[in-house]
Amino acid sequence: MVSKKYFLFVLCLLLPLLAFPCSEAPADSSDKYFIKVHFLYGSKPKHKFRATESKYFGGMHGGHVTIEVEEVDYGFGPHSVKNVHIFAKRKRPESGFDSKPTHGKPPYMKGQKLTTVVVPVSAVQYEKIKTVFSGYCSKTPYDYAFFGMRCAAAARDVLGQIGIFNERSNFRYVSGTFYPKKLRRRLLRKARKNNWTVIKQEGRATRK
Repeated sequence: MVSKKYFLFVLCLLLPLLAFPCSEAPADSSDKYFIKVHFLYGSKPKHKFRATESKYFGGMHGGHVTIEVEEVDYGFGPHSVKNVHIFAKRKRPESGFDSKPTHGKPPYMKGQKLTTVVVPVSAVQYEKIKTVFSGYCSKTPYDYAFFGMRCAAAARDVLGQIGIFNERSNFRYVSGTFYPKKLRRRLLRKARKNNWTVIKQEGRATRK
């Protein structure tokens, strides 16, 4: 006959398993997928460094937005900054999505001001963004134009397709994300709300 003490001992061992069955165990954080949205700040040389610092395309309101997936950085831009269209020319696009391996390092040189938002995504979102970039890199989805789709609007398009933001028309992307700063602010608000990781790289003191 089983003693009362032995029965209580076995019951104490089983209670944790009954309360937390294996099928409902918390998911391991290593199972999460991440993408990195990189914001390179626009800048110009400070007055006394004009002779040694170069001008950047777009100046203070310029900058660049790229999205890194599986250590490959994707960004939308013109083929040449000398031939940027004022308005989009669908039949003769001078633009494209570039893909650059990062090898686990920041995609921009030290001394360039950079903010990176690390966005956790689901497996479905992860596969979706890889499919989007694969298609966009093989065929330009739209022309790069001053009054049209640029790097920030293009990044907003991709983030909308995987559900980080609501999907909108290209016109809404252009009007609502005319500069990278607008998208950066919106994504940083999401990062604060959801406790996402934000990485900052300071720019050099010779630029404003």
